[in-house]
Amino acid sequence: MDRTRGTAVLDRPPTAGARPLAVVRRTAEVLPLARTVALTAVETARAEQIADPARRDDYVAAHVLVRWCAARWLGVPPDRLVITQSCPDCGADDHGRPALEGYPELGVSLSHTGGAVAAAAGPGPVGIDVEHAAERPLDLRVARRVLSERELAAVLESDDPARDFLRHWVRKEALVKVGATALGRLRQVDLGGLPGPGGTGAVPAGRWEGWHLLDWTSPDGRLLAAAAARTPPAAAPATGLAATTAAGS
Repeated sequence: MDRTRGTAVLDRPPTAGARPLAVVRRTAEVLPLARTVALTAVETARAEQIADPARRDDYVAAHVLVRWCAARWLGVPPDRLVITQSCPDCGADDHGRPALEGYPELGVSLSHTGGAVAAAAGPGPVGIDVEHAAERPLDLRVARRVLSERELAAVLESDDPARDFLRHWVRKEALVKVGATALGRLRQVDLGGLPGPGGTGAVPAGRWEGWHLLDWTSPDGRLLAAAAARTPPAAAPATGLAATTAAGS
């Protein structure tokens, strides 16, 4: 490990063909790492515009975690990595698809929800999304805009329609982030033939038009996430972030 800057990283870059890396953590687990990296001026300004402290913490933690994830994949200290963003619709540089400066071949993705963050890194496009599986009824208006006819029928027949809908949502959001579809075309993406959730932790979720999907569920079942990439994503070890935090303390 390289501890020259107080941060544990891999000894060397992954070998050719290494799988994309996906990681989901609670915001509180990631925030201690913020002192080991420097956000860009654009990221700092964006964070300062977020009035709610909890949402601001989620934003910062997501931008820290995506550096940690890319650093694990590349075998370099995370404080050497610069994340940029670009919105294809408005051209702004404070939101939109993230990229890793100086590593155009490496795709990165990030997501945050209340108290949790997710990140992915790997060769080519990668996408990840995390959401809270809140106990609330299914919104049929939203479901009809998002799900194909087959998906909607299966969700309505399930024991927990709202949760099953959310599983479809995070998978489709991950596909949006890799550029495989768009928010306005989600009904045309039929994932009804993919396997259902398989317990907690990381579970391969099959393929859709050449894109590999990985499901993730927190041990308490309250968080659902999905990652997408051209090669099967792998979940980061549960102890990996803890080890990095300890090394940086």
